[in-house]
Amino acid sequence: MGSIDNFQRGCVDARGMERLRYFPRQLLTADDMRLEQEYFREKQRRHNRFLHGWGVVCGLIVQPNPTFGPLAITICPGYALGPRGDEIYVNEPAVFDLTPITQQLAQPSCANVGISAAALESGTLMIMIRYAECQTRPVRTLPAGCGCDDAACEFSRIRDGFEIRAVPKTTTQTAVIPTLCAIQADIPHKLPAFPPEPASEWVVLAAVTVQGSKTLTDAEIDNSVRAVLYSTIQIQRQVIECCCGAP
Repeated sequence: MGSIDNFQRGCVDARGMERLRYFPRQLLTADDMRLEQEYFREKQRRHNRFLHGWGVVCGLIVQPNPTFGPLAITICPGYALGPRGDEIYVNEPAVFDLTPITQQLAQPSCANVGISAAALESGTLMIMIRYAECQTRPVRTLPAGCGCDDAACEFSRIRDGFEIRAVPKTTTQTAVIPTLCAIQADIPHKLPAFPPEPASEWVVLAAVTVQGSKTLTDAEIDNSVRAVLYSTIQIQRQVIECCCGAP
C-alpha cells in the first residue's frame, strides 16, 4: 500500500514577510536590499510583541527641569518596547519644553513636536514616546545620464531614534490581560487569545499636571501611569528568591 502524504503549505501573503532567495547572476536593486532588512526587522518586532509584550523596561523617568524653563521636563535615559514591537532607546537625558511658545523637542530625537495652548488648558498632559527613524550622513549620488548634478545627495544611514509628544489627558480603557490562573481555569482555551493589532505606537511615560505658568515640581508629575514590562532577569531573580529564599 502506498503512503498517504496529504499536507497544506501555508504560504500566506503577510505584509512583506518575504526574504530574498539568492541565485547566480541575480540582479539586485535597492528595493531588494530594503526587503532583506525589513524582513528581519519585522521578525524582531513580531518576536517582541508576542513573546514579551510592550511597556517601559527600565528608566525613562520624567522629571522637572526648572533650569531649562518653568514648564520644561527631562526624560531620563531608559529602554522600552512599543506596542508594535519597536525598541525605544534613550541613551541620554532628553529635554522637552511644555511651553507652547518654544514648542521644542530637544535632541537626540530627530523630531520637533510641540503642543498647543488648548492642550495646556486641559490641566493634565500625557507625556508619550514612540520609535522614530532619523536619516543621517548625506553622500553625493552618482550622476545619472548626461545631466550631471554635483549637488545631488542621498542620506546613507538611518539612525534609530525616538519621538516625544504631549497630549491632553483622555479617558481611555486599558486592555485587560488575563492572569495565568484565569487562563488555566478556562479548560477549553489553555492559551491566551490572539491579540488585536495595536491601535497606537505610543508608550505613555507620565501624566503632568500644569497649573498656569507655575514651575513644575515632582508633585505635578505622575510616573505611575506607565505600563511596566519586566525583563527576564528581573523575573528570574524574583522566582529564585520566592522559591529558594533570599540569597
